Amino acid sequence: MRKQPLIAGTAGAVSMLLLAACSSGGSSDASSASGPAGPLAACPSTVVIQTDWYPEPEHGGLYEAIDQSKATIDAKKGHYSGPLKADPNITLEIRAGGPFVGYQDDTSLIYQDTSILLGYVNTDEQVKLSNTQPTIAVMAPLAKSPQVLMWDPTKYDFKTFADIGKSDAKVLYFQGASYVDWMVNKGWLRKDQLDSGYDGSPTRFVSGEGIVQQGFVTSEPYQYEKELDAWKKPVSYLMIADAGFTGYSQPLVGIPSVVKENEACLKKLVPALQQAQADFIKDPVATNAAITDYLKQIDQFWQISPERAANAVSLMKSLKIVDNGTDGVLGSFDDKRQQENLTLFSDIYKAQNIEVKPGLTTADLSTNEFLDTSIHY
Repeated sequence: MRKQPLIAGTAGAVSMLLLAACSSGGSSDASSASGPAGPLAACPSTVVIQTDWYPEPEHGGLYEAIDQSKATIDAKKGHYSGPLKADPNITLEIRAGGPFVGYQDDTSLIYQDTSILLGYVNTDEQVKLSNTQPTIAVMAPLAKSPQVLMWDPTKYDFKTFADIGKSDAKVLYFQGASYVDWMVNKGWLRKDQLDSGYDGSPTRFVSGEGIVQQGFVTSEPYQYEKELDAWKKPVSYLMIADAGFTGYSQPLVGIPSVVKENEACLKKLVPALQQAQADFIKDPVATNAAITDYLKQIDQFWQISPERAANAVSLMKSLKIVDNGTDGVLGSFDDKRQQENLTLFSDIYKAQNIEVKPGLTTADLSTNEFLDTSIHY
């Protein structure tokens, strides 16, 4: 399911005060308490990373980074914590998103709570909020977005997204999805067929009304075909990224001033996360088990079977959702791609009368400076 959170158009009063404090060089909570002597001694004693949804295999590299034999869980808050494998003196706290944070987007959260060092913020959101809540990405765990539009193949035989726009199908999606605006601008989808009322439930899809619905190739197709009793038959889909919507999905970002203050930490932390991502993709069994067990303890509607988790990682490999960057480095950003993203998203938001940061450049969106160039998948 994985909700794409709504993106706030403007920062709230609290967020703007925090921005002002950070911009003036004030020290953030994320860098105020360094850990004991060790490889990551320059980091806070507890490194907090905010995710955008429930725990899932797409977040696997973060969980892989923790010594799971010593992990602790706060099921009510959705916090998973434990010593970093790279430096057991440092605790990594992974915070779940979605209902645990009132469906707020990660940009808002990292501006509200300065104990958060990094969070997941997609490139389109970075561009949209660049003038009010700027963020800079320091690592791209996913090289390709797993986002899809999917449908019942007994009702439709779409070969392209433009085929969807020529049909009578309703397109069900979470409000705020910029790829939908992009497809409308390209003439692939029609405004009169859009329905932004998706709530994550499969109810309308399985009703037989011929819905085209958003999803993630790593989740819904397997779930619907293999596990959803109300369906349990094939679905067809097209991947958004394959059509040219190439924004980075779930890159790790921080407030620029906080990233600057924590340079010494990030020079050690980011390579540790790179290595954890590589290790997870190569051997995901133990970490997938930790994620599925954690979900059971959270005891909410979002559950992932071991089989679906294994399938997700298999697809992340085969579809190159996790892959080295064009420079051969795991987690790197491609500047040419970022320039294309900057142009694409700026045009989308200009048409919506949303002002992006004047003079915004690719260097404002991402940096490869903290990556270990020897780490690859």
